[in-house]
Amino acid sequence: MALPARKSVTVLTCALAVALGITAAGMSGVSAAQGPDRAAQQSKAGKSYVDQALTETVLWSEDFDSVPTPTDFTHTLPEGWSKENAGFTTGEARWAGWAITDIRDWTWAVGTDKRHYFTRAHDKLAVVESQHQRLNDTDRLNTALKSPAVDVKKHDRIVLGFDSHYRQGDAPQHATVSVSFDGGKPVELRRYDADKLSSHEAITVDVPEGARKAVFTWSYKDGHNDWFWAIDNARVSLPMGEVEGEPSAVIDVISDIQGGIDNYKSAVRQLNDMPDPAGAMFVNGDFVDLGKQELYDEFEAARKEVPHASGRDYYTIGNHEMLGPEGSEAYIDRFLDFTGQDKVWREEIVDGVPNITVNTEYYSDVDRKGVEPYVKLSDEQLNWLDSRLAHWAKQGKPVMLYNHQAVPYTVTETHSSWNGNDYFDLEAFTEVVGKYSNIIMFTSHTHQSLKAEDWWGRLRAEATGNMRGFPVVNTGAIKNATEPHGDHQSRRLEGNHSSGLRVKVFEDRVRVEAWDFVAGKKIKHVDFPVPAKRKG
Repeated sequence: MALPARKSVTVLTCALAVALGITAAGMSGVSAAQGPDRAAQQSKAGKSYVDQALTETVLWSEDFDSVPTPTDFTHTLPEGWSKENAGFTTGEARWAGWAITDIRDWTWAVGTDKRHYFTRAHDKLAVVESQHQRLNDTDRLNTALKSPAVDVKKHDRIVLGFDSHYRQGDAPQHATVSVSFDGGKPVELRRYDADKLSSHEAITVDVPEGARKAVFTWSYKDGHNDWFWAIDNARVSLPMGEVEGEPSAVIDVISDIQGGIDNYKSAVRQLNDMPDPAGAMFVNGDFVDLGKQELYDEFEAARKEVPHASGRDYYTIGNHEMLGPEGSEAYIDRFLDFTGQDKVWREEIVDGVPNITVNTEYYSDVDRKGVEPYVKLSDEQLNWLDSRLAHWAKQGKPVMLYNHQAVPYTVTETHSSWNGNDYFDLEAFTEVVGKYSNIIMFTSHTHQSLKAEDWWGRLRAEATGNMRGFPVVNTGAIKNATEPHGDHQSRRLEGNHSSGLRVKVFEDRVRVEAWDFVAGKKIKHVDFPVPAKRKG
């Protein structure tokens, strides 16, 4: 299957500008540039859906991105924000309390030490850098960052949301988040006294009767050359409330079986036994350990022994399906024969919900010896994807989008350079998907534990103008689990681990549940708003 390869580019995308200098050496049939049909397709496909209304009411937000940082950091704050420092007169002025910077400049100045694990951050963020403030023995770092007054009148309950990256220092150092209504006494909402890395915080706050304005404060207290705290993407919204009714669609999502047949059969049995039967199962790549036929046969035997109850299972291509000496064309043909597809991309409607799979069209393990980039998407596939996403955005439908490889700075361990080069042309892909807010994307490959704080994140592609982006969820892995270790590595967790997702679609939200198939219990869930119904 010869594929016209794409021109190599430098990619600036998602939460951190990730430079990917990728050459086309060793790839077959490289074209010089995108065809004119790409530009024409993009001009009509999805630009009007950048600000599509969702079933969530946001009262106020701040992402710090508009703050200029001419010297790579600043103490200038967005309009209406303020800062209070106390307890110190010594130390480096750059880190004298809360500052605005970005991850690249922050880590260049002081090093990594897990600072770059903040996958939820995008562009500018607010930072307390205690370790490198270099106070004398008698000083203590106390710094409070205060929001503008947020209008909360006529609301009895609100939700403060923000992304947080906190590394605990030595006691008594700690941090708090508090709220004050109409200038009254601050009320503590959350306290930090242990590491909590790359988390999304959603704090429900009761509004006193008659209150009109709320001010939120992030306070780092009693520090002395300790670690750090960073926040980003602060917002106040109205609660979505409790879920009502039964889901209109349920979809099971697993990945990374890689020969873990017993775990696979156990997971499918558990999914089949759950309430709210699923209408389909998506296996998001690496269902075999190598692309050879005998491993397909082994998996097919397990699939027949324990079929998914829906009778509908769909697949994406992982890197493992493409590994071995037979070559790209042989492995893609084997995948197509197995799935009954004529192309590697696919759309399936499950109980009214569109599900789209996208897949690589070329990878030579003979040339690359297992080394990325793995995902090579043709203009034809990208144009098709753009047109389908535009169609469903116009229909006001949430779309479930599947690809095995992760996108940089979205979910756990995608800060790592090992997961930053999986797409041959990442820019082309994010230019297509980044225009839409009605997507929920599912990625795999990393085997990262679903117990991590950033088991889901958000893809934002600046060039599209859609700074809200859309959620990206890690699918876990049927075989093994890992956690970040060091700057760019990960380590395998001891024992047997097997995890996956259940996706439940309701009228006002998509609920994604993370499941531990070894313990046989739900780990947690997250609710994502869906496109709001148009009035009239």
